[in-house]
Amino acid sequence: MTKIKEYTKWIGKLIYKYKFTILALIYIGLIAFLPINLAPSIPMAIHVVSFVFILNILAKTKYTFIITFILAFILTFNAYFAFVLGSDISLDMMASIFETHTTEAASMLKGGVVIGALTALAATTLFLWLSEKELKEARLSIKWSLIGLLIYLFLFLPFVCYKRIAYEYQEDLFTEFPIRVGQDKVNMYAPILYGNIATIIAYQEEMAQLRKFSDQSSKKLPEGILLSDTVQKPEKIYLVIGESAYRKHLSLYGYPIKTTPFLDSLVQTTPSPINYYDGIAAAAFTRNALRIALSFASPTDMTPFYQEKTLINLANDAGYETYWLSNQGTSGIQDSYLGYLAAGTNKAVFTKGGYLANDDLDLIPILKEEHKPGKKQFFIIHLVGSHNNYSDRYDNIDAKAISSSGSSLQTDYDRSIHHTDRVMREIYKVMQQDSTAIFFHFSDHGEILGKGHGPWKNGIAQYDIPLITIQKNESKINSAMDKYIDPVTKLINNSSTIYVLAEMMGYIIPQKYVDKSIEDGRYVRHSDQSCSPYSEIKEEPEYIKFKY
Repeated sequence: MTKIKEYTKWIGKLIYKYKFTILALIYIGLIAFLPINLAPSIPMAIHVVSFVFILNILAKTKYTFIITFILAFILTFNAYFAFVLGSDISLDMMASIFETHTTEAASMLKGGVVIGALTALAATTLFLWLSEKELKEARLSIKWSLIGLLIYLFLFLPFVCYKRIAYEYQEDLFTEFPIRVGQDKVNMYAPILYGNIATIIAYQEEMAQLRKFSDQSSKKLPEGILLSDTVQKPEKIYLVIGESAYRKHLSLYGYPIKTTPFLDSLVQTTPSPINYYDGIAAAAFTRNALRIALSFASPTDMTPFYQEKTLINLANDAGYETYWLSNQGTSGIQDSYLGYLAAGTNKAVFTKGGYLANDDLDLIPILKEEHKPGKKQFFIIHLVGSHNNYSDRYDNIDAKAISSSGSSLQTDYDRSIHHTDRVMREIYKVMQQDSTAIFFHFSDHGEILGKGHGPWKNGIAQYDIPLITIQKNESKINSAMDKYIDPVTKLINNSSTIYVLAEMMGYIIPQKYVDKSIEDGRYVRHSDQSCSPYSEIKEEPEYIKFKY
């Protein structure tokens, strides 16, 4: 009994002596385990313990406060995703961070968010500093800490990652894509710091691959798809890409608040020029959703994006002048897939200031300036739409039209949808100058109100999008669309966009590609680059329960 008391007393003293180190490990442990719903995991526990080696090395090395602060920043960054989003930092998330320009970031970091982030960073830095202060007197030497860390990084972590690769029968895939598959497994077992580094490396490798295929002249059409000179083509095609629009918040789709009065009015016109469909997004991140929609890539296979012609290439070959008009800021070929796509057009125009500084209506004068009557032109018009913060996405006209629709969050969101409806009305007015024209609209992805989109595999609202066509003397768009609707679910994936618009441009699409598009359209792609059937997506995102 005495020995038990002595042992208990010794444990108590040890806990008190290293209380801040223990608290730091608990904090790191929560960041690591929350995204996996606190499921038991020996590799994840060892991952957390490995930070003892890092903290001990920092504690016993001079002039390391800058490194400690950087580590605190990394932990705080991961903590946001774990505590707020219930997720780790995937490749798509990291890419979105790299490809987000300053004004977009500023629009999302306001008031309480900034204060909360700075408070968390200060608290994390203090925790680490106090932990290092404790560890200065610890018997664990730098030498043994380095040995322990090296064993973990170069023996244990590769071992568990490769076991997972073998378990998932991905040896061949790992041989073909070692960095991408390796990053996925490191992020699975060691998401904090090590996973972040692996994700950055994978992103850079992805961008290097993009640059390798930057010469778009060498791209080819899928076998069997041909351009016909005899098919009549519309004079103008307007591809209007919305942002973060959840289909069920459009009155066009039955929402009780009048958020789309212009589109609603077209339904009442006789004959009606508008058709609308139950659309689903190929992915819940813009970068993946658009490179699928604007190329022959699919949720299950991204390779065609690099090797085959994009929708813009098809338009150029069909004799259209191509334009990329964007309110989402400029990106170069080195920066993003969107920059790569925009670079393929004859002319890319970005609103000055971009994102936060401009209204989507600012694109209308640009469209009018570039519009040439009688000329074959293909416009891609990329809106900010309903991207967070919703309160930045509307003006007084929208506020008067929708005085209140529930919570302030919901009201702001509905007003942003109303504002996009007004933008589409102005584009429609320009379209009336054309002899024949197609207006094709989809949102890149949906939105879980107040939470966003992307990190979660579940959460149906981030995939349910509007998909709308308006025609002027071009009724064949209706029959083209009908071919790509899933006959079972009556849904259409925005991954079918390239096939539908290719047909409108005069391309002959063999039936096997129609069937393939429908089959591929039953899947959606996630931020970790996996894919799953849309039918399996649950109503609410994992780990997050909320009402608005």
